Amino acid sequence: MPRSATHAQRPCLPGARGLTPAAEQALRDGVRCVLPEQIPNLVAEVFDPSRILPLVVVTTSHRNADLPLINLSDLSESLLGRADVALLADQAASWALDALMPEKWRTYGGYVRIFLADASEADPAERHPLVYVSPGRGAEAIRHIVSRVHSVASVWTSETSGEPSTDATGGRLIEENRQLTARLSTAKQELAAARRDKRDLQVKVRELKLTDSDASPVLPPHVYADPDRQFRYEIEQIWLWRYPETERAEWPLRHYQFGLDWLASFADARPAQRRDIIDIVTDVLTGRAVEVAGRQVRPHKTHATGGARQLVRNDGATAWRCNIKNNSPAAPRMTWWKLADGTVELGRISIHDDTRLR
Repeated sequence: MPRSATHAQRPCLPGARGLTPAAEQALRDGVRCVLPEQIPNLVAEVFDPSRILPLVVVTTSHRNADLPLINLSDLSESLLGRADVALLADQAASWALDALMPEKWRTYGGYVRIFLADASEADPAERHPLVYVSPGRGAEAIRHIVSRVHSVASVWTSETSGEPSTDATGGRLIEENRQLTARLSTAKQELAAARRDKRDLQVKVRELKLTDSDASPVLPPHVYADPDRQFRYEIEQIWLWRYPETERAEWPLRHYQFGLDWLASFADARPAQRRDIIDIVTDVLTGRAVEVAGRQVRPHKTHATGGARQLVRNDGATAWRCNIKNNSPAAPRMTWWKLADGTVELGRISIHDDTRLR
C-alpha cells in the first residue's frame, strides 16, 4: 500500500463511536492512531515491500485507563524520524489486528511491537520484537525501542552511503546495481499488490461461503432490532444447527441471563468473531465446554497473578472463564457467573489479562 494512502488516516477523527481516550492522547501528541476499521490498512502497511522505515505499533492497557503505558510524544521525539509510530485506538483495534496478523506477532495490552522494513509472514518472530512495557517504566521501554530502531537505521545508513567508485569498472557496476535495484523495487510493488489481491479474494470467498445455504452458517440473519433478543435468537439457531435433534435432549441449553457488560463487550466484533463467541456460549450453556480441551474452562481469579483466589460475588455466584481462541496470548476469553441455582450469567468478552467482571 502506498505510504500516502496509509498516512491519509493520520487524524483519529470523531465518528459515531466518538474518540477513545487513547485517540484523544494521540491527537494531542501528534501521533497517528488507528481505529478498528483501519486495521486492514495497517496490516497492508506492515507487509508493504516499499516501506523503508520501521513501524512502531503501540497498544493500550486497561490497567492504565485504556491508554498506552508510554509517553507517545517522548517516543516520537526520541526516534528522530527514523521510524513511524502508530497507536491502536482501543482494545477493539487490538482484536482486529489479532484477527489479521500471524499469531507470532500479536500485539496487545500495552505492549509495543516493532515491525522492521521488508516484513514478510515467513520472517521469524524475533525479527519484529515485542517490547514489554511495565506500568510506571515507560521511559525505560522507550529507551529500548529507540535503541533497537536506531541500530537498524544505522546499519541501513552505512550500507547505502558508501562513496561511489570513480574507475570505469566501478561505474559500470554502480549502473548495474541501480538497474537491479529498480527491478527489485518493481518486483516488490507487484508482490505487495498480489498480496493485497489475495487478501481481497480471501474475504470474498469467505463472504460467498456465508451465502451458501449448504455451508456452515456463520451467523443467522438479523431479525430483531433489540440486541438482547437478536443474540438470544442467534444462540438458539446455532445450537439447533450444531446439535442434531437426537442429541438436543441430552445437551439442552440451560437457563441463562446477560450480565451488565455482556452485549457491549463485543459490540464491535466482526461476524466471524461473533460466531466464535456464540459457539463457546452454546458449549458453556450445554455443559460441553468442560469436555473440550481447547476451551480450558477454569475458575476466574480475582487478578492475573499466580495464587489468586476464584472470584465470588456477594450473592454466592462463582466466576469462570475459558478460551475462545488458543495459541495466542492476545486471544479473547469469555467470563461468566455460575449462580447457586445453576443459571449462567454471561459476563463479558475480554483479553487474557483483563480480569474485570461485575
